[in-house]
Parts: sequence; C-alpha cells; structure tokens
Amino acid sequence: MNKQYKNESKRGIEWTDYTWNPIGGCQHGCRWKMPDGTIAICYAEAVAERVATEVYSQGFAHHYWRPEALDEPLKLKRPAKIFLDSMSDLMGHWVPEEQVRQILDICRQASHHQFQLLTKNAPRLLQFDFPPNVWVGVSAPPSVMMGRALSYSQQVKMVKRQIEVLHEVQVPVRWMSIEPLSFDISSLLVDSKLQWAVIGAATNGSKAYQPRQEWVRNVLDVLDEQQTKVFFKGNLDWPAEEWREDFPQQEHQLMLLG
Repeated sequence: MNKQYKNESKRGIEWTDYTWNPIGGCQHGCRWKMPDGTIAICYAEAVAERVATEVYSQGFAHHYWRPEALDEPLKLKRPAKIFLDSMSDLMGHWVPEEQVRQILDICRQASHHQFQLLTKNAPRLLQFDFPPNVWVGVSAPPSVMMGRALSYSQQVKMVKRQIEVLHEVQVPVRWMSIEPLSFDISSLLVDSKLQWAVIGAATNGSKAYQPRQEWVRNVLDVLDEQQTKVFFKGNLDWPAEEWREDFPQQEHQLMLLG
C-alpha cells in the first residue's frame, strides 16, 4: 500500500475499508459555520496542509494527478469498500475528463470491490457512465463554497438539484452524505429514492456539534419510508438501542460472497 491507498479500519471514515486517491486536491474551498459562530475548514484540506504537506506540496487547491496509484485496487484481492476520492472530488470541474475515465476504468476492472464516490458537483455526474460497482453519492451543502457564503435558499436549491441528478444516474446505489446535518433536510429527501445515507454531526477539530434530535428523526422517518439504509457516523450522539450502521445490499455483492 502506498500513501494514497490506506486501510481505514482504525481511522476516521467508518463507512469504508480503504481510501484511494489517484487524484488529489480540491478547489471547492468548503467551509462550515458552527452553531457557536466558529468556522470549520474541510477535513481533507486540514490533513493536506497540516499533516501531509510533503504530498500536497503546492497546497490543497492544486490538482494532483498520480497515475502510479491507478492499479492499487487491482492488487487488493479480497472484496472491499473503497472510497475513491477522500482527498479530492472526482467530479470537480478542474479534473480532466480523461483522468476521470481512467479511474472509472479501473473501477470496472476491479469489479470485486465497491467504490464509493462522493461529490459536491452533482451535474457533472451526467457526463459519465458508471460501472455498477460504483456507489454514486452527493454531499449536503456547506456554509461557504468557492469563497461565497450559501444562503439557506441556495442550500435548498443545491440539494434539490443533487437529487434530480441522482435520479438520472444509472447505478444500483445512489447515496447522500448528510454530514453535517445542519438543518432539517427531510422534506427535500421525499421521493429521493436513495439507497443509502450517512448522517453525522458538525465538527470543528475534535469538537462535535450535535444536530437537533427532531431533525434526525424527521430524516429517518422519510428515509425509512423509502427503505433507505442509514449509517450513523461515530460523532453523532444517539441512543445505543437505536444506533444504525447499515449498508445497501446489491445483487452482485451477494454473488461475490455467496
């Protein structure tokens, strides 16, 4: 394993087994306003510019292409869940189309794995055909993106567009990362047809800010009605007897494991 392909079992992304970053860097510039008024920067940006400065020598906003990392999933023989852009956004407007296609081609070749894609640039998803082992997901909107503060109405518009796009993407698993759950998003998820959702609290460094319980319950009511599987992030404060760490099942997963 190289620096771009690591086991996540003892790290911060509980819902995946490995991260894989043949590309790195992001130009979204996301920021989140915490309930106490403090501003949190992107987790990946913090890692790149505070811990992994040797790897991200030109800063996190620079686009890094690492073709030497492309074949890493092919070396892993046991089926695994692989987050393919934990330190980037594969659908970012700055990522060349040819690089995206090379990465998706590896996903096709490594058909025994489940690749988890997550983007804040949902419209670009419509430019590509995804193999069935790629779970296509979108992120709940931040407070600030590309240097501009997003109003509540802009956040709502972004979520609506994300859901519209996911309806058009032909994959077995469509999902959403609702981390943080910073407002009651439940009404926007009606008829979303999501197969999976990840719910978490807002965080700034080691400090977590819990969403209102009614927001979580409202979201769960909508998702349960649609039979959407739900995974709670470890930073969410929730009763143990109601804890959820569920994953979607796919027909070809059962074939691989059967």
